[in-house]
Amino acid sequence: MTSEAVDEFDKYRGYLRFLARQHLRSRYQGKLDHSDIVQQALLSAFSARDQFVGQTEAERLAWLRQILVHTVARATRGLLTQKRDINRERSIEADINESSMRLRNFLASPDSSPSQAIVREENLRMLAEAIEQLPDDQREVVALRYWSEMSVKELSETLGKSPAAIAGLLHRGTKKLRVLLENRQT
Repeated sequence: MTSEAVDEFDKYRGYLRFLARQHLRSRYQGKLDHSDIVQQALLSAFSARDQFVGQTEAERLAWLRQILVHTVARATRGLLTQKRDINRERSIEADINESSMRLRNFLASPDSSPSQAIVREENLRMLAEAIEQLPDDQREVVALRYWSEMSVKELSETLGKSPAAIAGLLHRGTKKLRVLLENRQT
């Protein structure tokens, strides 16, 4: 595997890890490792790279999300003793697509041109990667607050921390996120 081929897919690692973390947090925390899932998804993408027929960044992200959905489905099937349930697989796809749509909506503009859409997709990937660079506690609070749309009170109850501690984590997390994103653009 050449370094160019690795770089081709490695730039999506943070984006996929963000989506996997959002899905696995709610259902399989402690049972599946999001990094292992993403590694397997990237390996599958590399193996199937000749099958990708899209032209745009948005199409590549959609293709990678589908590979991630199938990778999560395979991994969770091994954890469950029930026979295959197509509704579970659709639920995984819906959860990952919902996380992706929330991320996309965070950056969306209703009247954007195709070139603006390409820039937005790149910003989407950079935002997910920046969130992945936050310390664990900040990343969790920021993701739950903005993507799961939990209130500070709900976060406090869920995470067993005081509202002041949650507010501090949110403040530090969003401040660090801003710095990370500004540094990427320079």
